[in-house]
Amino acid sequence: MLVIGYQGEVGSNAEQAAHEMAKNLEFTEVLYKPLVSSHNVIRELTTGKIDYGVVAIKNNLGGRVEETFNAIKDEPLELVDTTILTIHHCLFKKRGVDDSELAFISSHIQALLQTQQSREKLYPHLVEKEVPDTAIAAQWLAEGRLDKNVAVLCKKSAGNDNNLELIRENLEDKLSQTEFRMYKLSNIDYDNAQKPSIKD
Repeated sequence: MLVIGYQGEVGSNAEQAAHEMAKNLEFTEVLYKPLVSSHNVIRELTTGKIDYGVVAIKNNLGGRVEETFNAIKDEPLELVDTTILTIHHCLFKKRGVDDSELAFISSHIQALLQTQQSREKLYPHLVEKEVPDTAIAAQWLAEGRLDKNVAVLCKKSAGNDNNLELIRENLEDKLSQTEFRMYKLSNIDYDNAQKPSIKD
């Protein structure tokens, strides 16, 4: 069985990208492994714990995903596939909490960047609190690991799956698209350690 690790948690955009690329490549019997960060994905890839790794590379609003570029630089990786997803950010709160009680907004840095103008116009009083992943923000709010005065930005499915209350849909500033890439370890002998294949 192939193991595909992806940046983010269950319910993240990277999980969706991983499923789409596996389908494009006609992979069967796949185990999907949420690894939260690009660093974790590349570490598990280079240590042989996963067969493929899926990470976000860049977004047309938020720019390049710095954590991914830091994770992949100098690593012997081979690009397997790429896909572009249209991203929609929804604002959720804990059920029973009045909007007037909200003081913070929590999500991945890319989600915060992609909604900056809309939030400044609609929710200027909400102070940003960065977390490792959009789906994790929803999970942590539901579990009480984030205070009830925190609203979270995530996919609609992630908010619904965690029984949160929807405040607003499509909070992205304009059309938001993210490129995701799937990598595997390269079999190129970068260290030139293999013996010559032609006999003297």
